[in-house]
Amino acid sequence: MLNRIQGFNNDMRMSNFNNMNSRNCNFNSGAFEIMLITLLTALKEQNKVTRNEQEKTLNRSVNTLNRMNFTSQKLGVSVDERIENAIAISAKKYGVDEKLVKAIIKIESNFDPKVVSLAGAKGLMQLMPENCRDLGISDPFNIEQNIDGGVRHIKEYLDRYNGDMEMALMAYNGGPTRMINRGVRSMNDIYKMPKETQNYVPKVMSYYRGL
Repeated sequence: MLNRIQGFNNDMRMSNFNNMNSRNCNFNSGAFEIMLITLLTALKEQNKVTRNEQEKTLNRSVNTLNRMNFTSQKLGVSVDERIENAIAISAKKYGVDEKLVKAIIKIESNFDPKVVSLAGAKGLMQLMPENCRDLGISDPFNIEQNIDGGVRHIKEYLDRYNGDMEMALMAYNGGPTRMINRGVRSMNDIYKMPKETQNYVPKVMSYYRGL
């Protein structure tokens, strides 16, 4: 009789142990599913946030430039002072030589914010409509927006050509695609570019060196 009771107790303990393991497995499986769903949701939201942040950053930059423009006009700052301030701010922001920016503006527009070329380039740094679109510029005649976009544009070419100013200027004026198609690999190949570009690069460099 005693043996049967002990056997019954052992069976009960084993049954309880198995039930506990089953509940633990079910709990762990459920918890894992919840964690996995939470992680996937978080990753999806993070991608959405990243895209939103990029758009917000671009909008903040444009809004800041517009506020700078409004403040400058309100305080009665002259056009020349606004140009000087915008050059200093953008050159420092993007790591471009201030003198190079001034030289580009001199040759491109002679410091006239409202100039428009026959090809449709606008403003101080003569940005084409497609440049304005890519750079997020809503008003190419706005001094601060134009200079900020133009400095970013020349910075792209300076990085592309490892800091070579002449090659960067050639791309800024004649376009990097044309340079590739015509086999331009160094300043020695400038003769392969249009006459306008052949004249443009030495003019900018001459003004730059004279500053």
